Amino acid sequence: MHLFRPSCRRLRRPLPRAVLAAALAPVFGACAHGSLQRDVSAVDDLLRERAGVVVPSRSEFGAAIGADTVAKLLAAPLTPETAVRIALISHPALRATYAELGLARADVVQAALVANPVVTLERFTAGRFQEFGIAQSFIDLLSLPMRRRVAEAQLTGARLRVADQVFQQVVEVRHSLVEAVAAAQIREIRDRAQAAAAASATAATAIHAAGNLKDLDLVNERAAASEFQAGAIEARGESQSSRERLVRALGVSTTGAALVLPERLPDLPANDPTEDTLVALAARSRLDLAAALQDVNAAGKALGLTNRFRLLPDGTLSFAGEGEDGGPFESGPGFSIPLPFFDRGQARMLRAQSALRAATARHEALTLSMRADVRAAHALLTAARERFDEYRSRVVPLRRRVTEEAQLQYNAMAVSVFGLLQARQGELNAGQGYIEALSDYWKARIQLERAVGTSLP
Repeated sequence: MHLFRPSCRRLRRPLPRAVLAAALAPVFGACAHGSLQRDVSAVDDLLRERAGVVVPSRSEFGAAIGADTVAKLLAAPLTPETAVRIALISHPALRATYAELGLARADVVQAALVANPVVTLERFTAGRFQEFGIAQSFIDLLSLPMRRRVAEAQLTGARLRVADQVFQQVVEVRHSLVEAVAAAQIREIRDRAQAAAAASATAATAIHAAGNLKDLDLVNERAAASEFQAGAIEARGESQSSRERLVRALGVSTTGAALVLPERLPDLPANDPTEDTLVALAARSRLDLAAALQDVNAAGKALGLTNRFRLLPDGTLSFAGEGEDGGPFESGPGFSIPLPFFDRGQARMLRAQSALRAATARHEALTLSMRADVRAAHALLTAARERFDEYRSRVVPLRRRVTEEAQLQYNAMAVSVFGLLQARQGELNAGQGYIEALSDYWKARIQLERAVGTSLP
């Protein structure tokens, strides 16, 4: 059965080379620009400059290559570097983050495609269709280069946002590791303080039984022992909880108790960067700031696209034929465009202009916020260093001296055993304050890295 014989004969003719190239170029362009693996590698390159660790290679689906090393890394005491590497290899949320690249890449591919031609067949009578037609949007073809540039600009922004989300996860891992190590050290000190208080209460009970201690003093000793016991229980719970938070940040299936933590937090670096240096570094390194700027760029390109086709948003070229009662077809080309009498693209222009203004304002707001974030984080870091120095240079040495003097006086029977135990408890409290100050410094430094957008030297 012949549906429309004349058109079939025409279709057998070889298409002009220019038409063929115009039709196939976007398809091959989409393939050339459809490298999801290249997007993933671009994100990894951004991270290598900021994470301060060896970033594992990833497949185009976001899965880290070399996942079998996680068990080996978990078997050794965690360091900030190994903890971050484990999270980068194993955390499922990061795979979801990398998958967002595929969404942006899909937009680029779609933007590089020409809309399919529309074929119409009508009035099937006398064994054939009496009317046929084929139409193709030429506006879609003309706007293709600009659409692709808009999509590529948005893809660049998506790369920056994905890299920023992964960097935030890196920061979270380091923060969780500091919390877990500090909690373990504080738990150790609380246990020692609780043991000292229990020993003091035991001694008080014996002395009271011998009739050499008042009831009030005995009750005070027992109350103090109970308070230290409660403190030890709290520290134990906090230590276990912090380990589980670290497991969550790492994205592994093990338990917090199975993690091997370092024994101590590292000492402070010799000095910290200045505030002016950090603000300048943040302006260069913040990925969310770069993404916001890229949004301005993409919105500008989108506005240009809208403005170019505001009066002619659609238009088609067609070829149609018509025959009556089995007679010969009369066919010819056609052309259709909407006349901009009423809709002159005002709404589309207003939307595009508003999107550009909003993107510009968001970038400006984020720039101001970035500077304030850096200054606030630097202030916390400076205070944490000064507090730690106070504990290291004065509080701990003085408390240790008090214990030594109490020991001498106890040996000379000038101080009771309770006085000696109280001195040791005071020294343990100073040790806990020392650990807390050290932990606060490292947490403030990590917060500063989050504000700056890169690891600090």
